Amino acid sequence: MFPVETEEITYKRKKSKGKRQALLAQFDSEEVHHQLEECICPDCQGDLKEIGATLQRQELVFIPAQLKRIDHIQHAYKCQTCSEKNPSDKIVKAPIPKAPLAHSLGSASIIAHTIHQKFNLKVPNYRQEEDWAKMGLPITRKEISNWHIKVSQYYLEPLYNLLRERLLTQPLLHADETSYRVLESDSQLTYYWTFLSGKAEKQAITLYHHDQRRSGLVVQEFLGDYSGYVHCDMWSAYRQLEEAELVGCWAHVRRKFFEATPKQADNSSLGAKGLAYCEQLFSLEGDWEDLSADERLQKRQEELHPLMEDFFAWCRRQSVLPGSKLGKAIEYSLKYEETFKTILKDGHLVLSNNLAERTIKSLVMGRKNWLFSQSFEGAKATAIIMSLLETAKRHQLNSEKYLSYLLEYLPNEKTLVNKEVLEAYLPWNKVVQEKCK
Repeated sequence: MFPVETEEITYKRKKSKGKRQALLAQFDSEEVHHQLEECICPDCQGDLKEIGATLQRQELVFIPAQLKRIDHIQHAYKCQTCSEKNPSDKIVKAPIPKAPLAHSLGSASIIAHTIHQKFNLKVPNYRQEEDWAKMGLPITRKEISNWHIKVSQYYLEPLYNLLRERLLTQPLLHADETSYRVLESDSQLTYYWTFLSGKAEKQAITLYHHDQRRSGLVVQEFLGDYSGYVHCDMWSAYRQLEEAELVGCWAHVRRKFFEATPKQADNSSLGAKGLAYCEQLFSLEGDWEDLSADERLQKRQEELHPLMEDFFAWCRRQSVLPGSKLGKAIEYSLKYEETFKTILKDGHLVLSNNLAERTIKSLVMGRKNWLFSQSFEGAKATAIIMSLLETAKRHQLNSEKYLSYLLEYLPNEKTLVNKEVLEAYLPWNKVVQEKCK
């Protein structure tokens, strides 16, 4: 028998201490005591004396949503002095807050919840209609749609316009678009556009815009004479911006070379080589993620710039069929070479436009459930509401709380034309941050 060699392997595992307990501790507690009905010994039938109690289990219990009626009672007061001096009584009434919609069952919290259900959870109005009926509130899908349109027109649109104004002052934007169906439209398809701040922007803003067109006129009208950087795909509409500088999306380049690479191909294939260049670019950018903008720009000049030059030189050397997937990938890369190189000019820029694509995906997911909007008013309301929800999320707010807060307080402002008034309701405002987390 040969001696058996044994090897002892030890490793350390990080143990999470009290993670479950910390989670449970944030909820209000209610004690349930389990006691004997008869304190009699099962053996001798003598009396039992309690000597202690121990916590055996903690569990969370789901409490279904419920509706509560609040009666607003307005108190009136009479001034005795004034009433004695004048022929009529002097009556003073306590102020009472206005409802978002007069003579409506839709309170601020109910409207905010219907918005949360539809735009965050993608629950269409007809399913909400069923859920509200089960709770004893017989509201129709049409009423829900009207609520969303009215509160958008009355209260949310002025805030949306201010956010748009602020967005256009920022140094870089992301942009994307997708199709959408509106039954009222003469054309088969209309379009949603998204324009949003860069990832590092402190006052991050995400806006949606609905339009019947997919032309450059939409971009020109929305962005005006914007002169910063715009991350986008190579759709011709964005090239109508005369003052802005476009930033090409390398994720699109990578995707085209990926599609041009056969599944069984090895690393020596042309598609794989083009893909390898792109992967190297993204790998380097990942290594520089935590650097400052200036440091990142320096790294790009030292390492990214030569790599890009090698890539485009390699593209020019290839002789492939123009109509093939590989040919289209190379043609696409060379056609917009200068736009793809824009990233070398500023350390705040990023390699891909994925931020905008993820933003537009949120609407695409909703579209699968909602299918369409009945009217242009409804489509516009959707753009405004989703803009405020997504912007709130970028500032770590509870978006439903934020909408409820807006619908509770904005109706009681004397005017919504004054920018100073509206600024108090922007998602990064200190009071909003405290109340809507």
